[in-house]
Amino acid sequence: MYRLVIADDEKRIRQGLKNIVDWNSLGFEVIEIFADGQDIIEYLDYMMPDVILTDIKMNNVSGLEVAKYVFEHNLPCKVVLISGYQEFELAVQGIKYGAKDYLLKPTDVDRLEETFRKIAGQLDEAREKMRKNKEEKERMEEAIPLLEERFFGDLVMGVVESGDYIRNCMEILYPGRHMEERRCFISDVYIEDYEHFMSAVWEYSYDQLEVNLRNFLRIYQGKYYFHIVYKSGNLIEIIGICTDDEEEKGWEGEAAPDGIRRLNGAMEALISEIEKYFQFRARFKVRKIYENVLQIRQAGETIADGKEDSLMLEQNIGEQKKMVMSNLTTGNIVTAQKLFHNILRELENTSAVKRNNAVIDILSTMNAVLSEINGQLARALQPYFNYTAIASKTRAEEMLEYTDRIFDRIRLADEKKEYYDAGTMVDKAKSYIRENIYKDISQEETANYLYICPSYLSRMFKKQTGESFIQYVTGVKMEKAIELLKDPQYKTYHVSEILGYKTPRYFSRLFRNHTGMNPSEYRGKVLHLGGEYDET
Repeated sequence: MYRLVIADDEKRIRQGLKNIVDWNSLGFEVIEIFADGQDIIEYLDYMMPDVILTDIKMNNVSGLEVAKYVFEHNLPCKVVLISGYQEFELAVQGIKYGAKDYLLKPTDVDRLEETFRKIAGQLDEAREKMRKNKEEKERMEEAIPLLEERFFGDLVMGVVESGDYIRNCMEILYPGRHMEERRCFISDVYIEDYEHFMSAVWEYSYDQLEVNLRNFLRIYQGKYYFHIVYKSGNLIEIIGICTDDEEEKGWEGEAAPDGIRRLNGAMEALISEIEKYFQFRARFKVRKIYENVLQIRQAGETIADGKEDSLMLEQNIGEQKKMVMSNLTTGNIVTAQKLFHNILRELENTSAVKRNNAVIDILSTMNAVLSEINGQLARALQPYFNYTAIASKTRAEEMLEYTDRIFDRIRLADEKKEYYDAGTMVDKAKSYIRENIYKDISQEETANYLYICPSYLSRMFKKQTGESFIQYVTGVKMEKAIELLKDPQYKTYHVSEILGYKTPRYFSRLFRNHTGMNPSEYRGKVLHLGGEYDET
C-alpha cells in the first residue's frame, strides 16, 4: 500500500475525499487528514507519504506552497492539487512545482481514480527500478572484492594478456580514474614471528587475518592504492598503484632515485600503520616497478642488486603452481598452460637441476590432481609423468616441448567432454572441513589440501553453495556447537576450545550472529537445559 495524505480547509470536503473513493483497491492507504498546508509541511519533517492530495487554496499555507516546498526540498512524494476554480495561472504554477495533476471541484470520481491509477503505476515502476538498482548495487558490492582478488593475482602471475580486459577491470575498481595509466610496483611484506603471532596474539581465525588485511588496505589513505596479490603463510605480496600527481613527477628524467625514495617512504608509512593496527612486526622488499599496470604483462625491472631472492622465488613459484592446479580443476587448460610457461621463464636463471626438480614437483602434483578429478585421463598420461626422463633434460626448450605434450592431451580430453564436474572439488572441500571441524580450519590450508589457490576455492565455494568459505565453515561449526551444548557437562568455554576457537568471546559472538542468542541463552531458551547467561 502507498501512503496518502489529504488536506482541505473544509471538513466536509476532506472527509468526502477520504470516503468517496475505495483507496485500498487503488493501492493507497489514507494515513492522515489535515486542514492546512502548514500542518503538512510540519508532518513532512518526521513522516514521508507517497502522495499528497491537497486543496490549492487554504486559509494559512496553500497547497501550492506545499507543492513548492516538496519541489525545492526534493522530497520523494508526489502532489495532486484540487481547486474550486479553473485558474490557468495556478495550474501552470502547480506544474512548475512538479504537481502530477490539477483536479477541479466538485471532484469527478472517475477522473480522480484515473489519476491515482496512473500515479500507482508510476510508483510501482519507481519501486521496481529502486529494487533492481539495490540488487545491482549489492551484486557489485559482492563482486568487486572477488574481482579484485582474482584480477591482481592473475595479472601479476602472467595469466592476463588482454589490455582491454585490464582497462575494463580497472574501470570497475576505480570508475573514471584511469588508474591503469598510473605508475605501480610490487612488494613483498613478511610478517616476523608469524607462528607466535598467530598462536599467541591474533585472537581470530587464520582466514580472518587475510580478510582484515584486505579490508584495511581498502580504506587505507595514502599516495598509493594497495591490493593483496596473494598471501602465503607469513608472506603477503601486494601491488601499489600511485594516486598522487606529485608522486608521479618524482620519476621523470633524472629524478628516478627520488621516486624510489618516495616509494620506499610510502611503504614504510603503510607498514607502520599495519603494525600499529595488527600488532605484529613486518618488513618489506620492493620487487619490481612498472610505468603502469599494463606493463606488468612484460618483464619488469628489479630494484636493488638484481639477484634472485631464493625464498621469494620459491614462494612465488609455489603460488603459481597452485594457480596451475586451480585452472586445471576448473577446466581452464589454456590458462594453466600459460602459467606453467611463466614458471619456466621464472626458472630460466636457475640451474638445470633446480629447474628440473621444480618441474617434477609440479607434475607430480598435477598427476595427483588429475587422478582425483579424472582417473582415466591420469592413467592415459602416466607415460608422460616419467620423472627420470624429466631429470635428464638439460635445455629449457626440451622441457617446454615435453610438458606441452601433457597439456595438449589434457586439452584434447576437455574438448571431447572427457573432463570432470567442478562440484566434486567443493564436495572434497566440504568433507575436509567436516573431518577437521575441531581445528581452526583455514581456507589456505584447505586449498593446499586440494592443491589449488585459496582465491579459486573461494570462488568455487561461492558459486556452488551461495556462501563464502568462512560462512560455510562457521555454519558447520555452529551446528556442531549446538550439538555439544546439548550435553550439560560442557560450558561455553569448553565448546569454544573443542571447536578450535582461541577465545570464548569470539566464539560467542559468532554463535550470536548465527542463532541470535548467546550460547548459554540458547541452551536455556531453546534447549531448555537451564544455566546462567553467557559465562564469558
